[in-house]
Amino acid sequence: MDWTENNNGNYVAEDEDYEKITVFIDKTGRWRGIREERITEFGYPTADEAMSAIEKNQVDFVRMRVRADTTDWRPAKKGGLYRLRHDQIITVKQAKSGSWYISIQGKLVENRWFQTSEEAARCADSLHL
Repeated sequence: MDWTENNNGNYVAEDEDYEKITVFIDKTGRWRGIREERITEFGYPTADEAMSAIEKNQVDFVRMRVRADTTDWRPAKKGGLYRLRHDQIITVKQAKSGSWYISIQGKLVENRWFQTSEEAARCADSLHL
């Protein structure tokens, strides 16, 4: 296989069935492969080891797990709060005006402004997704 590094630092190739395979570094620092919504069961210390194992058919691609809903609101890296519900990311953020708003999958929920993050989170929990 011919692996090409992309702008994200991942490696991309096509297998003999012309399926795209991407090798990337996961949250644990291990290198894994992904193709057609399947991911390598285990990670590797280096990208080269992951690519070699894929080329030699020494890996099992398993169905990716669906993320479970988070039961509570968590601090977001860029401020505000977030949670996962029905496989959608819901965020509560503070605008420059000081008011709080809700965003679902990066899209603003219109005409919903709140005095506190708690009020916004309660409203977001009541939305039908």
